[in-house]
Amino acid sequence: MPDLRSFADFDDAQRRAIALASDVVHRLEAGMSERDVVDIAMTRSGDHGFTGWYHAPEVRIRPFGPASLLKRPSPEGTLAPGDIVSIDIGPASGDVYGDFGTSVTFAPTDESELAVLSVARECVRGICGYASRWKTSGEIAIFAQAWAVNHRMNLGQKEVIGHKILAKEGAVAFGFPRSAHLATRLRRNQMHRLNPVRLQGMFAVRPEVDDHGHRASFEEILWVDGDQKGVLGRANNGEVGTLP
Repeated sequence: MPDLRSFADFDDAQRRAIALASDVVHRLEAGMSERDVVDIAMTRSGDHGFTGWYHAPEVRIRPFGPASLLKRPSPEGTLAPGDIVSIDIGPASGDVYGDFGTSVTFAPTDESELAVLSVARECVRGICGYASRWKTSGEIAIFAQAWAVNHRMNLGQKEVIGHKILAKEGAVAFGFPRSAHLATRLRRNQMHRLNPVRLQGMFAVRPEVDDHGHRASFEEILWVDGDQKGVLGRANNGEVGTLP
């Protein structure tokens, strides 16, 4: 189990991952494709001190309608004002990595934020506040679903809303950090409503909120060590879901 020193190392990686995501968002331009945005993240990662990937960047441009996280980034230019852009990056360096996601409205046509973005952001903030050593992964998943429903929305991926962040130890040491990402496919490492294990360690939480086809998600890494807890890369819970 990672100790607080490991949390500190991952905290630095997560701070740099957040900075990389902000860098990418500030380089968005009309007409870009999902593939273009992925390429920006890949190209800029080295400037933020990363040398590899825990998982490749995932980008979805969603004007409307459901989107599958399994599909490859489209090479067709589609980005237009008012589109929601969701970015999920997992850059790595040495024995640590970040795992961060954000959703933004590109060139918004008015000053008001789409409700789905604010609900998704507050959902993750709520999770980070609710989490403790006494809560289970299943309770976190149920909390996220209830949050969305209470705002007359749903979760886009109802089954799994997060996963463990695994350090370079034990079975995942070989092929790290990709091996750590592959291990998140195991049910015991996922945050789903039937997982009865109490929180201890680091967890990436990323509930995707769906409002009649409009989808948004924010990913943060929370850590729990006994009575202590926090959010990697963040000074406080108020920073969750924001970009510098």
